[in-house]
Amino acid sequence: MSTIIVATNFSNASRNALDYACSLLQNATTPRLLLLNIYAFPGAMTGDAIAVAAMGEIIEHDSALLEQEHAWVRENYPTINIDSEMVTGVFQDELTAKVVETNAVMVVMGASGNYTDLLSWDANIIDAFVDLPVPVMVIPAHVQYREVKKIAFACNYYRKNLHVPVAIIRKLVNYTKAELFIINVVAPQEVITEEALQNKQELQASLADLHPVYFEPEFKNVINAIDDFTAGQNIDLLLVIPTRHGIWYNIFQKTHTKGLVYLNHIPVLSLRQQDEFI
Repeated sequence: MSTIIVATNFSNASRNALDYACSLLQNATTPRLLLLNIYAFPGAMTGDAIAVAAMGEIIEHDSALLEQEHAWVRENYPTINIDSEMVTGVFQDELTAKVVETNAVMVVMGASGNYTDLLSWDANIIDAFVDLPVPVMVIPAHVQYREVKKIAFACNYYRKNLHVPVAIIRKLVNYTKAELFIINVVAPQEVITEEALQNKQELQASLADLHPVYFEPEFKNVINAIDDFTAGQNIDLLLVIPTRHGIWYNIFQKTHTKGLVYLNHIPVLSLRQQDEFI
């Protein structure tokens, strides 16, 4: 049985992400949803008896909130197979460990603001989005679920190893019955070699039966081009492959990025080397 982890801190953004995940998965036949709360102990306070007692009260309070969230899902989405769990420790370490332990196929997280706002993408979200070994879906707090009819995959299809996320894309498109768009994200100065052309042909061949629409813009500002295209096509979900020093990592860290207008209104899913999905 596939496990999807929804990380919660009981904020409005987390509840919205939980609602989105349940809406997306309610017609699926096999997934198990794990609602996960991670409480990070302040390391400098662990030896203080008063502080430990206070943290005990916080954990007890958060456990009650977790039970309430669990009950909310059971009441509003009775077909969802859901478990809940609270763990303590370093957020990224505990989340990664839980992904491995449950053999999770996706993590869902809520962001409190826009992608252009640094405060909305705290270190936990950025690190999970870039570094977790499974796909991570991030949903802005103001974005409510709507049927996924159009999916866009933004990539440089002249690069190697793009066959890795093809299985995930295929399963996602087949599950949602969405139309697929491939956006070529390439710098104007990039040299296109014979090997690069071969990479493109291999990607197109692997997705041919999905009949994707290819968009190859001539542009100077990558983000503006993607934003304009997703707005014009009314895209419901954007797929990207983030890396620690790549374009998406830089975008979600810098407050000076002003190109994200339409993209602030759709979920973004990072792709990873994972065979199983939904």
